Order: sequence, then C-alpha cells, then structure tokens
Amino acid sequence: MYTKFFLNFIVILGFSIYKYIFPSSFFINFLFFIYFFIILYYFFIFKKDILLKKIINFIVLLSFFIFTIGLTTIILDIKNNKTIEVKNDYVIILGAGLKGDKPKSVLKYRLNKALEYYKKYPNTIFIVSGGQGKDEIISESEAMKNYLVLNHIPAKQIIKENKSKTTLENLLFSKKLIPLNIKNIGVISNDFHLYRVKFLAKTINFNINPIYAKTPFISLFSLYTRETIAVIYYYIKNLNIFKNTKTPLNLNLVVFIL
Repeated sequence: MYTKFFLNFIVILGFSIYKYIFPSSFFINFLFFIYFFIILYYFFIFKKDILLKKIINFIVLLSFFIFTIGLTTIILDIKNNKTIEVKNDYVIILGAGLKGDKPKSVLKYRLNKALEYYKKYPNTIFIVSGGQGKDEIISESEAMKNYLVLNHIPAKQIIKENKSKTTLENLLFSKKLIPLNIKNIGVISNDFHLYRVKFLAKTINFNINPIYAKTPFISLFSLYTRETIAVIYYYIKNLNIFKNTKTPLNLNLVVFIL
C-alpha cells in the first residue's frame, strides 16, 4: 500500500516539475489531470462509496459522450469544407507558437498554406496576426512576416497585427485593419482549429472564408484533444449569444449543443 502511494507521489512530482519547466504544455496538463483522477478514483472512491462511484461513472460517460460529439463535429467540418477555396482580397493568417524567432511546425504549416495561396492569387493582401508571448523574443506577427518575405511575398502586401493573444483577438484586431468595402476575407489556420475560428467569427458578425492548412502529424492527438475541449468550453460559455441573435445555427451546431 505504502509502495503504491510512494510511486504515485513520484509520478505526480515528476509531472509537477515538468509543468513548472513547460507551463504551456497542454498535453502534460491533460495527462496530469487524467492520472490524478485515476489515483483519486482507485484509492478513495472505488471500494468505499458505491453511490459516489455511480455518480462518477455517469459524469465520466457523459463527458466522453460530449467529447466524442465535439471531436466528430470538428472532423466532419474538415471533411466537408477543406477543399472549398475562393479568391479573397485579404487573408488573415492566425499566429501560433515560435521557437526563438522562428515559427514552430504548427505555424509553419499555416504560413506554407499562405505561400500556396499567394501563388494562385498573387494580389492578395495578407494580415499576419499574433502578439508576443511571455516566452517569445519577438512577436508572432514579426516572425510570420519575416518567413513570408523570405519566401518571396512582397513586404508591401503584408500587414502586421501584433497585439492579439487569443484567437478571438486575432479576429477582432485584424478586422479593424481591413477596409470596410472589402467583402472577401479569408482566414488561414490549421484544419483542427478552423471550426472554432468560424464559431468565434460568427459571434462578432465577421464573415470569413476559411482556408484549411494541414496539422503536423506528431501533434495530432494533443491538438485535436485540446481543440475539442476548447470548442465545448466556448459553446457552453457563449450559448447566451445565440439566444439574442438572429444568426442562424447550422445543423452541426444544433446537434453539438444537444
């Protein structure tokens, strides 16, 4: 008994140290939560309180059901919309993490998609959107512009938005940089992210055309897991918006809320 407690204590301590060194690691946060829950369940619930065990089982099953619906909704959105692409006058590229002053792989996929788009539509104006994180030496928008210029997109066709910290701020602040007469506006992000991007854009009455970049294979599990939880969180948080708006809900939205 004491050996099990000691081993679990060592594992939790290891997670805590890793968390201290890498505070933004969602995957470790997720593993830590699951592991801690298993320990709690095994030592304090499983053999002592049958009613509490049933309540916990119900919560776990309900959470799994909601998570599955959320993940399925994201996957169906990608499947149904990733090949749809239209000509846009302005295209917003959403920021992501940096390594030093260079884009990490997730952001690089977005930027490479912008390069592909530029080859098709060379007159496009790009807005690179992303502020500077606590662990970043330059703003994401600066790193993004440097990458695009290095790959032959003229600097005069790139506008920096360097204040945003969240996806919603990316959209809000970038929207202010676009002339009011411009109607065709694209947004580039990784495929896992764009369902939530479209949802947030609707909440601020911002009409966008999503442009789907791929997601690095090595990051699929952690990014899809995090995004599914984020989508669930935003739907719960913003349900009151749809009670007071005339914006029509699509079928996926209704199914997901139910």
